[in-house]
Amino acid sequence: MDLYLTEKDTGARLSFAHLPHELKTRNSGDFISYNFIKMGEAKIPGGLKLSTYSWTGTFFGHNLPFAKPHLYLPPKEMVTRIEQWRRNHTELILMLTETPVNADVYLESFDYTPTGGVGNIDYSIEFVEARSVTVNTAQEAATTSSALSSNTASNTRPATAVTDTTIASEQTRTYTVKSGDCLWNIAKQYLGKGSRYQEIYELNKSVIGANPNLIYPGQVYTLPAG
Repeated sequence: MDLYLTEKDTGARLSFAHLPHELKTRNSGDFISYNFIKMGEAKIPGGLKLSTYSWTGTFFGHNLPFAKPHLYLPPKEMVTRIEQWRRNHTELILMLTETPVNADVYLESFDYTPTGGVGNIDYSIEFVEARSVTVNTAQEAATTSSALSSNTASNTRPATAVTDTTIASEQTRTYTVKSGDCLWNIAKQYLGKGSRYQEIYELNKSVIGANPNLIYPGQVYTLPAG
């Protein structure tokens, strides 16, 4: 089992040589409450709240026998990297291999305290799910709605749309997922750019499912050409 944080834009990865005792994941719904005369309180689903991921641990001043020596970095370097992400609001990929934890996140809080007099640093860290939001002006929304209505009425697709047939014609290779993989790194290695991970997801949505961040060892994906 390995714990990684990967910069989504660059693919740079930070590994944790000493795994925390536990990683807490919180998923909850967002409900709107109403009070009705004689009926009491009623709650109506209003969507999903952002998931959070948190744990506490120690960056040890020297590598310990139970840790992974090839992943070890000094505590000061670990803290510096994480603090840079916090200040820059860097979007990250949090992944704990051999578990379903594989999510786009932002660093929400990071607290640390030097302890023990031997270079150890105790820390607590929390991440919040990074969810994409598109905000359109009223004019943009009206234009998009008009275009969709026109295409529906004429039973055609927008000229810029990529049809399933076009995608299928580019299917030339397959890849079997290994432990520790994510779509970004697969795209970077085989397509030259990590940002092309969405192309892999579109080709393999039936295998991956609704969440492109949840992939599992042994799954076989079709890769686009070039």
